Amino acid sequence: MTELANTPRRKQWIIIGLVIAAIGLGLSIYSTLHHIEVKANGQTDAACNINETFSCDSVALSEYSEVFGIPLGVYGLGYFLGCALLLGIGFMAGKTAKEHLHAYAAMVVVGLLTTLVLGGLSYFTIGALCLSCIGIYILTILQGIALFIFKKEIPADLNANSLFSGGTTAAIALAAVIAVFSFSGSSLPSAANDGDDHANSEAIPTYSKSTHDITISKSAYSGLGEDYRKGNDNAKVVIQEFADFQCPACARVASIVNQISKEYQDSILVVFRNYPLDKACNSSITRELHQYACKAAVMARCAGTIGQFWQYHDKVFEQQDQMQSDTFLKKLGTSVGLSDDQINNCWSSKDILAKIKSDVTLANKIEVNSTPTLFINGKQYLGSKGVDSLRAEINKLLAQ
Repeated sequence: MTELANTPRRKQWIIIGLVIAAIGLGLSIYSTLHHIEVKANGQTDAACNINETFSCDSVALSEYSEVFGIPLGVYGLGYFLGCALLLGIGFMAGKTAKEHLHAYAAMVVVGLLTTLVLGGLSYFTIGALCLSCIGIYILTILQGIALFIFKKEIPADLNANSLFSGGTTAAIALAAVIAVFSFSGSSLPSAANDGDDHANSEAIPTYSKSTHDITISKSAYSGLGEDYRKGNDNAKVVIQEFADFQCPACARVASIVNQISKEYQDSILVVFRNYPLDKACNSSITRELHQYACKAAVMARCAGTIGQFWQYHDKVFEQQDQMQSDTFLKKLGTSVGLSDDQINNCWSSKDILAKIKSDVTLANKIEVNSTPTLFINGKQYLGSKGVDSLRAEINKLLAQ
């Protein structure tokens, strides 16, 4: 194979491609780190969370944010690293430059198709957009534009053998990135993880150092109203969950806590507390995040007035992806037995809103900064929220 001589325009194309790849690497790293954080905490304070439409947390928590358990950001990292390697070898103008530039052109086409699919899933299926993802989409489109502008600089004789030979380099780059991520301890803690993460359990303490005396209101006529709970009021183990009805991680943990509650019944007490990430009732939230979270909390407590709190709680979490209007929340209220008059009275109830705000005030006082957050016997639980981990912790406390 003869060496490929680079023309000035070809060098210009390669340099533009390298710059785009470098920016893409940065965005992919950011996306991966954000994904890990949101999986660990349920939500983040990332600047890319602007409102319900532009919410990188919502995208990261969706089922489409991973493939085979690997975040899409890692694949993006492998993609842009592969692009950089192919262009770098092409820039050297060696004997393999032609096949590597052929492979780069093919990768750009694949990147454009992937952008179309992921962008469509984000907008039409998830219903939210991630700004860092949009940045990556824009970069792949720019790659495509550059490829079109400089199409005459693509070496001739593009064929399957050439693509396979150059593509091997890109495949190795992707495989190396995935391997490093998988074996470097960069685990993805998930609120719904059913297994124990032993590596993390050794690095992260099970509980916070502080113990808080969190008073539980056990009567509808005390304070601002009762705290909805299930189990034994005199149980040895008390689990208090601070959650947001519009938080996907909270929905997963709610399912796990329900399972735990059914297993242990009167051996434990489970208490639900509101911490909506909604500035309508949470003064610590300064931008639009979960715009129906406060209203969902109001409706849940409204259902509680007729003894249907947990029924509403379960329904709203099970159908969380449909929470896009007040009508949806009212419909769920009707389904658990609330009348239209009761619902309207709850919407305007200052007492219900005050109770929700008191939960928020308590949460801020004891330094709750993410949802869901669990407190077990007054201490913030920092371990895995998987069934096995919670079960083991409860067994240990019951045995003491």
